[in-house]
Amino acid sequence: MEEEQKIEFDIAADTAFPVAESQEKSPETSAKPAKKKRFSLSYVLAGRILGSKNIIKQWPLALMMLAYSFLLIANRYSIENLTIENKRLQREIDELRVRQIQNRCDYMNATMLTEVSEKLKGTGIKAGTTPSLKITIKGKR
Repeated sequence: MEEEQKIEFDIAADTAFPVAESQEKSPETSAKPAKKKRFSLSYVLAGRILGSKNIIKQWPLALMMLAYSFLLIANRYSIENLTIENKRLQREIDELRVRQIQNRCDYMNATMLTEVSEKLKGTGIKAGTTPSLKITIKGKR
């Protein structure tokens, strides 16, 4: 019959690679029995896993990833605020453009000869009937 191989994680060792029990150990390591701790639910829930050597080695990486995630979240937040501000300014530009076109149209209507003559009707000023002439002076350019 085939022997079943159990795989355990050696927490006391520097690496977290699985070690098979059926592997033959060298005479140096077999003289001192190594303490082997298994990952159990109580080991994880009690928080003892955070104090193991392998996990402590990973803390700088975890902190760097946490800082990077905060930077990504802050970047996303600022981009959303810029997008909202951009939409608000675009709406304001559209409103100002419409107002400018309306003011130009009102100005053109107010400066028409018929409008001006109608506004000046009560003052006694009348619109000229002869066309304007261009005055040129000889000798000067």
